[in-house]
Amino acid sequence: MPRRTDRKTTVLTTSKVQLDGHGNSLTQAVLRRALGDSYTLREIDVTTEVLTHLDTADWRLRRGGIDLAFVPGSGQLVAHRGSSRVVQPAGSMAWPALISAIPEGPVRDLIQGEVWVRALLPFATSQDRCRSFAVLNEDAKTVARVRWRQGSVRAPVKRRLPIRLQVESLRGYAVDAATVERLLTTTTPLSATTDTWADAIWEAIPGLGPDATKRFGMQRDQAADLAVADALLGFLAEMEANVEGIVADIDTEYLHKFRVAVRRTRSLLKLLGDVLPDGLAQRMAKEFRRLGDVTSPTRDLDVYLLSIDELAQLVSRPAGLDAFDAHVRMRRSAEHRTLQRALRSARFVRLCADWRPDLAAVMSAPTRHRETAAQLADERLHRVFRKATKSAKAITRESPSEQVHSLRKTCKEMRYLLEVFEPLCNPQAYNDVITDFKELQGVLGDFQDGEVQAAALREFAKEMMAAGSVDADTLLAMGELSARFEGRQRRARDVLTKRHEKFLGKRAAAHVDRLLQG
Repeated sequence: MPRRTDRKTTVLTTSKVQLDGHGNSLTQAVLRRALGDSYTLREIDVTTEVLTHLDTADWRLRRGGIDLAFVPGSGQLVAHRGSSRVVQPAGSMAWPALISAIPEGPVRDLIQGEVWVRALLPFATSQDRCRSFAVLNEDAKTVARVRWRQGSVRAPVKRRLPIRLQVESLRGYAVDAATVERLLTTTTPLSATTDTWADAIWEAIPGLGPDATKRFGMQRDQAADLAVADALLGFLAEMEANVEGIVADIDTEYLHKFRVAVRRTRSLLKLLGDVLPDGLAQRMAKEFRRLGDVTSPTRDLDVYLLSIDELAQLVSRPAGLDAFDAHVRMRRSAEHRTLQRALRSARFVRLCADWRPDLAAVMSAPTRHRETAAQLADERLHRVFRKATKSAKAITRESPSEQVHSLRKTCKEMRYLLEVFEPLCNPQAYNDVITDFKELQGVLGDFQDGEVQAAALREFAKEMMAAGSVDADTLLAMGELSARFEGRQRRARDVLTKRHEKFLGKRAAAHVDRLLQG
């Protein structure tokens, strides 16, 4: 069994310009001057690497505490989480790339859960020059190693990075390593840090990261029309930020986020549009309804493809769904081409170009409303909640599906209003109401999915039969799935009729009453 080395590495850094590398002579001079007569240095290695730094569009790795880089020169992926470092060969990689494009290995295992279905994108390129030194005592024994790293960001901006020194202690010489660290920190501008190499890169690039921008700001005493216009501008920015990712088909979440912004826009125009100038909400509602319609087919097919492995587990012969999978992929390719044309069209460009100045005009003009954002939020949230409660109470086991779908739409509208007005809400009351509606929407979603997917599977089967691309195993597997979805719909209706009081009863109403308090 191998013996533990118990090595400890301390990282020192500085932002002082005078240490930002003027060549090997100054590097060694700084170190030798700091160590004095106590220790001598021997250079043992020099490496230079160019690194491509990777994350998802929504910074999932950063949020998960993982730094990921690809080293084109060696074809390796290097990941850091805390003090651990994981490396694996990846060969020749092109970015963006889905997790499925990365070879199996420890880095893929580490990042897979964080990345989810999102593609990895390059957000920065850096160059790292590392000089490694052995630190020798008076007996010429190596008691520590020092790595002097000088680097710079090469893209998307050009910036020199602070120098970083790694002091690595060797087994049996911890005291010497501590002395080296003390000499370096007391005689130079270096100081210990827990920041990573990637942290320095993030700090060097303005406006980078998950918290770089906020969608919009809202104040309780803000005029109602200004608050609504500001929120709608935020949704427009979200749409525009995802267009290129949709057109390039980088990953499915670009379209999902785009559609959420469209649905939120449509809900606000419907529920709050009366505070905008006359006719503006009605005119734009038609355009955004069309935009929602043109994005639906591709997203519906994406959902099938994302869940195909899960669906295969529900049938007795999973291989029977292979032909269904191929058919959906073919349909999806055709629908995506239609979507690409729509997002590149003059009509869509004009929609964005007209909508922004319309909203900016609302925000720059004197307000037409005495009502504040808080007053608007309180009145509309209660209005939609009452509508949802009335709809839920009217639903029985015999009610037509349309009534359940109508309740689902109302609940989604409540969720969108809550999300828009969250900055004004009591945090605890907001969490309570969101929890109520998430659970209810889960039940309503099961009902919707059960009905819609069962019907869609029947249509897919007809298409495949007409094309002659289906066999008995595929039809049987699709029939099994259809039956399961119909069963899910029945169970969801039972839950809804028995428990709507829990979701929308007196307790839920009390949570809504507290939303705008304090």
